[in-house]
Amino acid sequence: MRTSSSTRAQLLGAALAISMSVVGTSVVEAQTTIGAAAPLTGQRALLGRNMKQGIELAVEEINAAGGVLGKPFAVVFEDDQGDNPNAGINAVNKLIQVDKVSVMLGPHYTVNQMATQKSFCERGPLSLTGASGVPVTANNCRYVIRVRASDIIQAKALIEFARKELKAEKVGVLYINDDFGKAGADRVVKSMQAMGMKPVAEESHNPGDKDFSAQLARFRNAGAQAVIMWTHDTEAALIVRQARQLGLNFHFAGSTSLSEPSFLKLAGDAAEGVLSANDFVPTNPDPKVQAFAKKYEAKYKMAPEIWAAAYFDATHLAAQAIKQAGTADATKVRTAFDTLRYTGVLGDYRCEANGDCNHQILIVETKGGKPIVRSTVKL
Repeated sequence: MRTSSSTRAQLLGAALAISMSVVGTSVVEAQTTIGAAAPLTGQRALLGRNMKQGIELAVEEINAAGGVLGKPFAVVFEDDQGDNPNAGINAVNKLIQVDKVSVMLGPHYTVNQMATQKSFCERGPLSLTGASGVPVTANNCRYVIRVRASDIIQAKALIEFARKELKAEKVGVLYINDDFGKAGADRVVKSMQAMGMKPVAEESHNPGDKDFSAQLARFRNAGAQAVIMWTHDTEAALIVRQARQLGLNFHFAGSTSLSEPSFLKLAGDAAEGVLSANDFVPTNPDPKVQAFAKKYEAKYKMAPEIWAAAYFDATHLAAQAIKQAGTADATKVRTAFDTLRYTGVLGDYRCEANGDCNHQILIVETKGGKPIVRSTVKL
């Protein structure tokens, strides 16, 4: 019987598809693969690029040392757009349902972390995150590991510094109106109350706002000497620039965002003297930080920042825990974190029962356009 050319083409296509499927499956099975939910598009994509680069540098190191469980280590990325809950849910669902990962890095933003926890809190995958919002590890979710200091540590360190070093008794609080900002502001206020202080004014703004003159005027009228901000880098830069343009000489201090490269670039001269609580700055003289910064700059021709450093550590932590567990199974990997000890770029990691693993923070001041470590706070 003769076979038509169209039939032969169909048979060839089917055989090729089967072959590709088998090859694809063998490639996947030949790797130890985890996932990452990162802001690859949208207004937070620059930070997502830094996160991705930190992860890829860690993967390169891990594979150069022999991989994980006798296989090459790999990370598959899905786009969560940073602080877009719908995109975050889609990214995490895809990691779970399509990519079939048992361990993932991110989501990073508190708003996305909280929006997605119901997808993995019962049985995994395990999420290693840099989200610093208090609710992230206060949600009775065993499958969350936090690699950065929580807002509780950051807030306490900032208020103590403002009071003792800046001699500021009249302090205002300004925060972004999302899970991250509200939780951070709450911790700042509670830290102040514990020291017998009360904010002279509390103000908020929405994500993407560009005019902060009304909030700044209310701080001025309240006699604020310092303003503690819990917001993102773009908004923070606009706030300090507008304050300087209005001739307001508040001391500004706040969350990690206030010493990030994007903030420093957007704020320009207005960033001078601004303080922040940060887990990482590339100017930190610590030898481990300098070794990481040198390797990162050689590979990417740019200085690393907190996103790169946090997820560089998170990737190494994931690999160490999988090795210790002897499997990538989420439950067993989470159990491994109960006893895992690891010294990374951000500090010495030891995990509490709630998943908080980092217990130190840096107080950083911008001088000459660069973030300089003023002190290290360990709790």
